[in-house]
Amino acid sequence: MPQYLTRNDHNFGFGRQLSYAGHNALREMMPDQFCTVATHTQRWKQFCAWSKTQNIREAHQINNQTLKRYAFYLRARLEGQGKPLSVATAQNLLSTCNVVMKALRNNNDIRINPSEALQANREKARTEAPELSREKLAQAQAELIMAGRERIAAVLGLCRELGLRSREAVLLDCQKALQQSHENRKIDIELGTKGGRGKSTATSPSRAERFVPVSDSAHIALSQAARLQGSGRNLIPEGKRIEDFLALVRMHSGPVLKKYGLNNRHDLRAAFACEQYQQLTGCLAPVFRDDRIPDKNVDKQAREAIVKQLGHNRIHVVSAYLGSRKNRKADSSRTRKH
Repeated sequence: MPQYLTRNDHNFGFGRQLSYAGHNALREMMPDQFCTVATHTQRWKQFCAWSKTQNIREAHQINNQTLKRYAFYLRARLEGQGKPLSVATAQNLLSTCNVVMKALRNNNDIRINPSEALQANREKARTEAPELSREKLAQAQAELIMAGRERIAAVLGLCRELGLRSREAVLLDCQKALQQSHENRKIDIELGTKGGRGKSTATSPSRAERFVPVSDSAHIALSQAARLQGSGRNLIPEGKRIEDFLALVRMHSGPVLKKYGLNNRHDLRAAFACEQYQQLTGCLAPVFRDDRIPDKNVDKQAREAIVKQLGHNRIHVVSAYLGSRKNRKADSSRTRKH
């Protein structure tokens, strides 16, 4: 291992410990993206733990061959050696290495292609249709309200009617959104977005507005949430931290949703996406295995619109909410043959 004369020489000047240096570099590169930094930091710690087994304790020692060896280790876990791992998790771990090395070095010289290195692709397409029944959700919300958890019930309503993530729903200024809804029948999602998307930051001064259409049922959900918000800026109860409130949302919503036949909060987003698809194409989403298949261009345009409403960048991600058009075409052709 090379010798360094001063403290600033270690890990490109970000600290003596590799894991701590990675965290510091991320904070400098993404000063306003606290959740993203926290997520990458947790994944980076796993790489650092593996690095110690390779006698690597300094960022200067990491090169492309290092990342290839790490990918080989992760691939072995995918194949059943050691602690089990999903393809998505393995790809995320490698992606984090790319992000942290860029933050440490201020260039992209050390990086790896996760899917090529792992020789495995994620299974993204949804195969189980989400529950669209609003009656079941209303029953789950009623139980939460009876237990004194009105704000959690309101969060579930926003997830279902606007396709929001839990964090986005919790941080939404419902009163401001309600005013936007009155004016435009759509709202702009700014806070709690994944990867800092949706808001201006020091590293991303300009942003793409993320407009979500507001239906009649969404307007009702917004009105109820705005009433609960009171004089606050969002649905977080006074005196509570966002992480504490999100933990309560997870803890109390999961069992109640399952009790009424709703899998989880992600399925609420999927239900929103499937309804949007039907409105835009006139056909059921592919996951419902309907015989009618929209024109390819119509399908693509619908997916492009929905992926923006959900706060993603890549169009293929929407298959995790709608299902795959390819699978439906295959099912349809098999049906015609029989």
